[in-house]
Amino acid sequence: VEMDNTGEVCSALGHAIFDYDTLKVVHIRSKKVGMINRLIQLVIIGYVIGYVIVYERGYQDTAPVAGVATAKLKGVAFTNESSSPGPGVGTRIWDMADYHIPPQEDGAFFVMTNMQITPMQTMGLCGEENATCTSDANCQEGEKLVNGIQTGRCVEFNNTMGETSKTTCEIISWCPVEDGSLKKSYSLLGNDAKNITAYIKNSIEFRKFDYQARNILPEIDDPAYLKDCKFHPEFNASCPVFRLHDIFIFMYGSRAEEQWQLATSLGAVVGIDISWNCDLDSLTFSCRPKYSFKRLDKINASVSPGYNFRFAQYFERPVDGSYIRHRNLTKASGILFKINLKGQAGKFSAVPLFVNLGSGLALLSIATLMCDFITLNLLKRREEYRDRKFERAEVDDDLVLPLTLNENKED
Repeated sequence: VEMDNTGEVCSALGHAIFDYDTLKVVHIRSKKVGMINRLIQLVIIGYVIGYVIVYERGYQDTAPVAGVATAKLKGVAFTNESSSPGPGVGTRIWDMADYHIPPQEDGAFFVMTNMQITPMQTMGLCGEENATCTSDANCQEGEKLVNGIQTGRCVEFNNTMGETSKTTCEIISWCPVEDGSLKKSYSLLGNDAKNITAYIKNSIEFRKFDYQARNILPEIDDPAYLKDCKFHPEFNASCPVFRLHDIFIFMYGSRAEEQWQLATSLGAVVGIDISWNCDLDSLTFSCRPKYSFKRLDKINASVSPGYNFRFAQYFERPVDGSYIRHRNLTKASGILFKINLKGQAGKFSAVPLFVNLGSGLALLSIATLMCDFITLNLLKRREEYRDRKFERAEVDDDLVLPLTLNENKED
């Protein structure tokens, strides 16, 4: 008996390994179901071939863009502030060495359009602007304030114009401290900065395909081209020279002047996107940059609007026979332009083509599932279709192996 049981187990195991099962196919002659089936198949085939393969270039392998972008500015601005409050600006010409800070930066460039200059600062003792006091008791020696460390004395505050208006706590600092009351409510360089131009030099590569390019197109061979061209999205989209005010026109249209005055007065952050979406196949080759612009900082922010920072220029001057270290402190406001590279290149490859075709063939099973649902649940003869599709077999619920073991125990 044990040998018979062993034989049955081996036979069942052999059938499980070597037998092959196939799905039962029921051929249904129904015009409605047939039309629905073919319509769904056509939609899936159209989606795979038309959208995935052709429109989305599903036959191509892809690689992301990598590169570097720098900017060179040209143009001058003029100020005549000799009669207005606040020292350090005066009547002068501002060229690219003055308003382009720092002169080189990868992926960004800053144009100073407004400033507050505190000239001829020296290390010494002076009053802190916002630490008002009435006596020495209001000032704690050694406590750090915005611009320096308190000495514990209450003194008269002298602003950068030499005027005394209040008493404040004395500090050890660069003196005189910056006077916030002299901040300009308008842009010093705003009007002249409209005509400043930025030449953006961009070099990119797609490492997977060993392809390099730059935003000066190969067909441009005239050295004078960059001197005369100005970018325009419709009429001169290949020119990499941008007039700063034009960028605001492209972003805001009729509101450009209003937004320009706000940005040049308080400062702003503007994004320049360079998109490289390239087709590297020889028959359909295309690889040209496309430029777009957007404001990155929040306009009309109630807290800390705009964009500004401080920098200092240090020098030494003779005072009473010895050289004393001085500095000119500048609070610079302006527009920071951030250059962002994005995009990818595609080139024919059999692997993505067959992967997408295989995915499309798998999607065709959706037509069968939907037609099965319709025939088995919605048509009038659904009971007949259900009986023909599914065969029911009555099987004894008792398991063979446990019964055999029990019989052996009884023997």
